[in-house]
Amino acid sequence: MKRRRFLQMMGGLAVAAWSPWRAVAQSYDDPEDIHARLKGTPDLKLVMGNGDISVVIAGDSSPLDKRRIEVWIRRSATAVSTYFDRFPVDHWGLLVVPEDGGHVGPATTWGYAGSITRVGVGREVSEEYLRNDWVLVHEMTHLALPRVPMRSEWFMEGNATYVEPIARAQAGQMPPQEVWRWAVDDMSKGQPQAGDKGLDHTHTWGRTYWGGAMYWLLAELAIYKKSDGRYRLQDALRAINRASGGNTASWSVEQATHAGDIAVKSDALTSLYDELKDRPVTVDLNGMLQQLGVSEVAGVIRFDDRAPLAELRRSITSPRGRSQT
Repeated sequence: MKRRRFLQMMGGLAVAAWSPWRAVAQSYDDPEDIHARLKGTPDLKLVMGNGDISVVIAGDSSPLDKRRIEVWIRRSATAVSTYFDRFPVDHWGLLVVPEDGGHVGPATTWGYAGSITRVGVGREVSEEYLRNDWVLVHEMTHLALPRVPMRSEWFMEGNATYVEPIARAQAGQMPPQEVWRWAVDDMSKGQPQAGDKGLDHTHTWGRTYWGGAMYWLLAELAIYKKSDGRYRLQDALRAINRASGGNTASWSVEQATHAGDIAVKSDALTSLYDELKDRPVTVDLNGMLQQLGVSEVAGVIRFDDRAPLAELRRSITSPRGRSQT
């Protein structure tokens, strides 16, 4: 199943009630049940950087292979840890629920009583599918930011949508061309439509995921320009993660943007939030991509290294050292 179609079928931080897998995933939909299940002896205990990961496989795991599950989790955690310069939380519990088929998902992440995630994994899932999976990286990215009010769900979902492919590219798990394909093919789905009232008031799928991702791409450009190339969005997000401790914290969007802005010595995140939260703003997406030197020719993503922001584009998918803050 293609990434954008899967995202279209998922809700926010919790899977929507109309998920097509609901019929085979009746158990462990309640975070209290998941917390209780994770208190038992884990099937896997992993340490990724500063983070302790406890993994429980629910029910009959056959023929799921714990070794393959561990490789999949480590690969995903490596991507997220590369982007945030650490695993985003100190402790994370993951409940793997075996299901029919060969897919990964649905998945849901909670943080209000400890960082936990529930993810369905098909019993026939292949090693290749797990190697190319983005779902778990998306959920791990949710661990990095504090929870914000539901009216601003786009802030969290857009961030996970934006960061996930970049983190995988920085970890050497996918080529930069694939990172930018989602921008070329899908980001326009986040543009405001008739009746839109701004990101905090329009909660459609397109605005939540891709409108939110567009906010973070705009922030990427704004931080780079305002700092004359010294800082990146990555510096701001690392700072927010460290200040909040991740998704067990409950913050306002203003708190989060302020923490990020301090790190990059500008008002880029706050001013952009003020601009987009209460009114529809159509973004010149094509113009942004041209500045970055990204285009599609005959179905192939091409890069123009003469573009004004080509250096920024290259740096986005290249591993960065420790935050400059």
